Amino acid sequence: MITRRSFIKSSSIVGGGLIVGLGVFNACKDKDRLTGGILNSLNSKKGISIGDFVCLQKDGTVFINLCKHEMGQGVSSGLTAILAEELDANWKKVRIVYADPIAGISNSTGGSTSTLDQWDELRKAGAFIRNLLLAAAAQHWGVDKMDCQAENSFIYLKNSRKKIEYGELVDKITLSETLEEPQFKKKDAYKLIGKSFPNKIIPDIITGRHPYGIDVRLPDMKYAAIERCPVFKGTLVRYDATEALAISGVEKVVEIKGKVLDGNTHIRSGLAVIANSTWAAFQGKRALIIEWNYGEKEKIKHEDFVASAFHKLAHEDGREALNVGETPKMQKTDSTFSQTYEFPYQHHACMEPLNATAIYTNNSCEIWTGTQSATYVMAKIEEHMGIPKENIKINCYPSGGGFGLRYWASYALEAVLVSKASGGDLIKMCYTREDDIKCDYLNSYEFNKHTVLIRNDKPISWSLKAAIDNWGAVLGWLYYDISHKYVEEVRINGFTQASAWRSVMANAEGFSTECFIDELAEKLNQDPLDFRLKLLEKDIMVDFNHTYTCNIKRLRNVLKLVSEKGNWGKKMKENSGQGIAVYPYMHGNGYGACIAEVSVSDKKIVIDKITIAIECGLIINPDFVKKQMEGGVIWALSAMFYGGTEYKNGEVLRSNFHDNKVLRIHEIPEIEVHLCESDENRPWGVGEIAPPVTYPAVCNAIYAATKKRIRKLPLEKSMLQ
Repeated sequence: MITRRSFIKSSSIVGGGLIVGLGVFNACKDKDRLTGGILNSLNSKKGISIGDFVCLQKDGTVFINLCKHEMGQGVSSGLTAILAEELDANWKKVRIVYADPIAGISNSTGGSTSTLDQWDELRKAGAFIRNLLLAAAAQHWGVDKMDCQAENSFIYLKNSRKKIEYGELVDKITLSETLEEPQFKKKDAYKLIGKSFPNKIIPDIITGRHPYGIDVRLPDMKYAAIERCPVFKGTLVRYDATEALAISGVEKVVEIKGKVLDGNTHIRSGLAVIANSTWAAFQGKRALIIEWNYGEKEKIKHEDFVASAFHKLAHEDGREALNVGETPKMQKTDSTFSQTYEFPYQHHACMEPLNATAIYTNNSCEIWTGTQSATYVMAKIEEHMGIPKENIKINCYPSGGGFGLRYWASYALEAVLVSKASGGDLIKMCYTREDDIKCDYLNSYEFNKHTVLIRNDKPISWSLKAAIDNWGAVLGWLYYDISHKYVEEVRINGFTQASAWRSVMANAEGFSTECFIDELAEKLNQDPLDFRLKLLEKDIMVDFNHTYTCNIKRLRNVLKLVSEKGNWGKKMKENSGQGIAVYPYMHGNGYGACIAEVSVSDKKIVIDKITIAIECGLIINPDFVKKQMEGGVIWALSAMFYGGTEYKNGEVLRSNFHDNKVLRIHEIPEIEVHLCESDENRPWGVGEIAPPVTYPAVCNAIYAATKKRIRKLPLEKSMLQ
């Protein structure tokens, strides 16, 4: 039971509405930050005050403070639907507000975990408020609560025509000393969950009302553009700002000192031009005369970098990431099979360039930005600048793409540093597209070597040794039923600051694992599908020392579904082929499989069709899941054909979409998505499942069409030459 005291501490009647906070639901260890009827500074367009989690207004409008970051993936509508379902609210009357960090149990968004993180909390919130409304209506009518029914933002009196709208009940809610635990709906009673409903934010995106950090306009705001050292960890030697200061609108030029905070955050050395417009700041930046010391990164050549990865894989011991089963002793009749696979750096290239607006005043600061983790940004500002967390305010906005890049703190921290260096100006700092590409926190470069020990035509030992750049960790999700598994990780000295990028290390390891399994099946003269199914026939749970254990039954089911829907083994035309792959994405506990169909003519690869199957537990919105899969396929194909990057003297050569291309509409194949039935009683992750199966399925299909194995991406640089 929930006590009256705990409810009052985390709810209140403010601004004409009932405000409920997460403290009621015992959903956060740090309850002090969520209780006490905290009000944040966000307001609806009509000026209604919003509470720290959910607010029911007297006009019947329900506001939800979104604790996860909306960056185009549709999470705002998906999470809102969970609340609306249990609340039995009119979908049209539920509104989304993008909350300050204090408003959520988990402000961080990544790893395909948003829905699974908030599933329980949102259901509890909706069911709890529904329960209060039912009790209030029963008291109002003088009937038993069991005689009342909630539906579409009304309470109805059964077997009568009486009804009362939710908003009319706000003032009628009374609290006893103890409050009933809410009862959740049964699956068969769902009206929203499991159905395809429209994305709430689309009308605002189309009309330009959807708020992004880059749209922030505040009184007395100045604009800043930073000329950063183009080489990672390079330093400023000297500069001349005379010509920059002569440009109309340019007011100041201030220095930003470079610093590596940890393995995740790096501030590049640079100069910030402060002006009265973005245009003037950008022009002033171009006029700066700067001498840099590029340091050791200038001397690294790509071929030496790759050679170093090869050497480390062959000769150096690394960190043990997984060791399962007993190491078999080599017998005379045994053989080994080994291959290496290379996955390159990848650019994020979000449609909305990085930006942040900030003001520094007396050891405090306020920031307006789109971030995947406001709590991480706060921690880095406190660490680097010594500003106490209680003196840091972050106003969170949706983003025009994030893909993991907006989890990190560098761009927000830069804005605060520029404001401080300027003497406390309110600064809007925005990257140019070229800044965004050249100074990107790229996806980690990874070089994988898979080796199996074969006895009596069966693999009995499987090892993965991976060389990886300066960020991240080898996953080691070796899911096939092979007695002994061993994963080892070594580090290589890369060109740049690396970071999360959609599907993260699963990109490299899904690519290498499923291409390797395909090669192993061929070596053992087995059909690629049959071989996989034999190694996935046991209904077991496989532990990777991760948050979730891998459910082999779910993995096998999604593989069977894609083989059926993709018509595996059908007769293909000459110079055409099918490829198959399956992979578990254990950050979000989801499972994906893919069949690719390709044709090759005159050394040109055409992706004809991609069939994707996904098992992600209980599905909130089938349409959203399919869109995520389609987007993931296009993401992966863009990386396969146009990904990677090029360096010269430590500097990224790419600068915009003309040389960092994405797949054009005419290049997109037919994409067919199938949702695997599941007996799971909760939703799991979706957003990062498609890419790790798309890469290997396409490469395996290319082999089927050409008999040429692909072990290095992107394709244009390694294919058919």
